[in-house]
Amino acid sequence: MNKDTSRITVGKVLRIILIVILALFVGTCIFMFFKIRIDADSALRNAKNVRMSLRSADIEMYAAGKTIFNPSKKNGIEDGVKEKVNQYIEDTGTYSITSYSTRDHELTGMTYRQDNYVVYFSKSGENISWDVNLILNIYHYDETDVVE
Repeated sequence: MNKDTSRITVGKVLRIILIVILALFVGTCIFMFFKIRIDADSALRNAKNVRMSLRSADIEMYAAGKTIFNPSKKNGIEDGVKEKVNQYIEDTGTYSITSYSTRDHELTGMTYRQDNYVVYFSKSGENISWDVNLILNIYHYDETDVVE
């Protein structure tokens, strides 16, 4: 009699399982890479929109003899500026002004946070820098977690 060649061995099954697991792992890595990249681009685009809206609000405030920057506030933004900015864009994140040139009436530093992404803007002379960082919150410890 001929030897049955359609017999499935344990080795073949393990190879198939290993190939499927490896393919799923590689596929997940590729998916996460593109998802992080797309979300980072979205955060950067929204931060640039906020900067342009702050610039428009600054022009309006300058006409009234004021600025958008208030260093005594925690977020550095003068009262009424967020409302003006929200007229131009849909508010999707939180932002704060970190530095402002009163001589040039120009925004020189800003942070923008959307979901787990933080975008840092800085301007020094003609050099403009945008940095997008992904924040991975591994563990959050709160005082309410303490058992007494």
